[in-house]
Amino acid sequence: MTVLEWNDRLNIGVELIDNAHKKLFSIMRRMARLQENPENYKLLCQEGIKYFKSYTLNHFAEEEAYMQSIHYERYEMHKRLHENLRDKTLPVLEKEVLETDCSVESVQRFMGVCMAWLTQHIMIEDRAITGKVPAPHINGRPKDEADALSQSVIQVLKTILGMDAETASEHYQGEDTGTMAFCRLAYRSSQGKPVNAYLGYQDSLIFSIVSEMTGARMNKLDKMSLCAIQQISRSVMHQLKAYFPDTDACTLEKENLISYEIMRKTLLNYSPYISFLFRTQAGYFVFCIQK
Repeated sequence: MTVLEWNDRLNIGVELIDNAHKKLFSIMRRMARLQENPENYKLLCQEGIKYFKSYTLNHFAEEEAYMQSIHYERYEMHKRLHENLRDKTLPVLEKEVLETDCSVESVQRFMGVCMAWLTQHIMIEDRAITGKVPAPHINGRPKDEADALSQSVIQVLKTILGMDAETASEHYQGEDTGTMAFCRLAYRSSQGKPVNAYLGYQDSLIFSIVSEMTGARMNKLDKMSLCAIQQISRSVMHQLKAYFPDTDACTLEKENLISYEIMRKTLLNYSPYISFLFRTQAGYFVFCIQK
């Protein structure tokens, strides 16, 4: 697995923080080489993940203390992003690694998501601390409200798919969790304003859903399975209207399938109103609303 090298564009200008970021990149590079030692691979993976988590949390504490010392105005939102990685993303990713007995795929997913999160967080959020980039405009929903909304999605997934799910992120920004297909549903509000819903399905999740529907084992995407995902997406949104009053009066105008690349660019260019990542027993699921 290729791990990005550190470059000076990632510097924010605070030595303590920049050194910690460089160390995190170094830890991930070492983890990327673990397959070179197959005899101790599992043990080294587990120890590497523990070390990465421990160092990350210590770094967060130092960074938060620095933000408080300069009275950074986005401190609370920035801290929530740290908490989201600490309390949701890292535990879910580590759980998958342990459940799969340190499979190469799960370890690579752990590293890929963490590297993508770290790089984007530094470029957008951390550099804003010292004014190297403008502060992001999005402030996010209150934590209690975000938790309630994610639980609503989990309940609907259980109702429609019969699958248990857990929240992996309340601030999904396009981190790569594996090959995915996305369905975009374009709505129009009663006030005439556009509302776009994006529902993403990891391939393994699609195979599980379609296999359950047809009674035949699926192992590749075809036109039938993609059509089924569009139908499932409409059903999910119909059920969620009871939980999201904002979309209750919206009319569906268009739907289409989009690639991961288009989805990621959309998230980077337009801050979503809601952006969740969930893990089910069959694979990852993305739910985003953009207004």
